[in-house]
Amino acid sequence: MRQIVRSERGMTLVEVMISAVVLSMVMLALSASLRAFATSYGAVERVAEQTDRLRSVTYFVRHSLREAYHPHPGSFYQAEREVVWLAPMDRVGTASGLIWLRLRKLNDSLMLDLALPAENTTEMADTDPRWGADIDSEVLLTGLDSLRFEVLASAGESWSESADFGDDFLPAAIRMSLGVADIEWPPIVIALDSHKDPER
Repeated sequence: MRQIVRSERGMTLVEVMISAVVLSMVMLALSASLRAFATSYGAVERVAEQTDRLRSVTYFVRHSLREAYHPHPGSFYQAEREVVWLAPMDRVGTASGLIWLRLRKLNDSLMLDLALPAENTTEMADTDPRWGADIDSEVLLTGLDSLRFEVLASAGESWSESADFGDDFLPAAIRMSLGVADIEWPPIVIALDSHKDPER
């Protein structure tokens, strides 16, 4: 009877080297893919966090500016990169419920400055707010590239970069344009509830 001889020959050195090279190329491609995924995920997460923060900031600004109060001339001021207004804010704990707010750009940050008003309306008209004296300023956003405010004095008029109607009344609306982290966001338009067209 004939005996079958099986080959017990293993892999040659060349085959082992080729296998190692192929395996290392697969591992290299896999690690590059994982690194790209991690980078993309991190970028998406940063944009999502920035968007969420911006949404919270715009909600606060819309709410507080919409409720701007105008008891006397000078209780609203707007320039191209700054807006100052008086509004009720019960959460801060002021006795009257009113507080001065100032939104401005400082370096690459969107700053919110707060000041408590004087005890009565007459003094409020005569004194400048003491920014940061009683309440610390807050950084609302970082990575701010640009900030611009425009006002609409009355319905039917054009947007203006300055409150050239004077400080005798509140404008009908204010428009805020933001550039954050190299992204120009759509302008935010806020109608002021206490606006009344002046007698012409």
